[in-house]
Amino acid sequence: MTRKAIMIGSPGPKNTKQYLKGVDTDLHHFVSFLKSPIGGSWEDNEIAGLFKCPSENLIELFQSTYTDFLLVYFSGHGHQDLKETNIAINDSESLSVSQLISIIKAPKALIIIDTCRKSLVEEYSSFSGPEYLSFKSTLNQPNSSEKYMQIISESTDGISIAYSCCVGEISNDTELGGDYTYSLLKTSLEWHDNQNNQSVLSINGANDLAHQYLKFKSNFDQNPKIVTLNNREVNMNFPFAIKLIRNS
Repeated sequence: MTRKAIMIGSPGPKNTKQYLKGVDTDLHHFVSFLKSPIGGSWEDNEIAGLFKCPSENLIELFQSTYTDFLLVYFSGHGHQDLKETNIAINDSESLSVSQLISIIKAPKALIIIDTCRKSLVEEYSSFSGPEYLSFKSTLNQPNSSEKYMQIISESTDGISIAYSCCVGEISNDTELGGDYTYSLLKTSLEWHDNQNNQSVLSINGANDLAHQYLKFKSNFDQNPKIVTLNNREVNMNFPFAIKLIRNS
């Protein structure tokens, strides 16, 4: 089994009202999470980063990435047209979700999109949270890569898309990052600390925890949603967080 992760960030033009301060934080948090035992102990060579990337470079990377499992994460601006969600991969170019899916060369993929899904975004709200999230390094920690790979190998082929909000809603952002990304990772850390047995938190379970957290932060205005794309329309249950217990 092989796996790859592609992290995409596009905060908008700097020194403008549209600039999203939290995109850098989101990317830092997500990469730190992946490299930690909780996130699956990913290696540096398994993770690629794109920041305000030209479309031809992004397409070239996706089309040359052949792997058993691909994790795609996006943080930045987006909007909804009549048919689907579009993400702004840089200050002048956008890509629809269907276009993104069409260039994926992997039988199994998880796409996490932290962006707005309104036709026009007119305002951004914020919340004040605690300090930056911290993830334990792999030093002196159990390596969860093998467990992660095992779960992926047993999962159904297809694509799961985790949206930070429903169509017509705004995905909030602050210097602490996107509310969805922050809540997704924060509640996964809490899940890890509260579990007594070896276990796995699927993306569906992580999304449910993040949704509960966001209910209070957004006053029920931001509701994350997972869409599954495969022939059988079953829950693929891709892993998101791992809990390993070392024998003493």
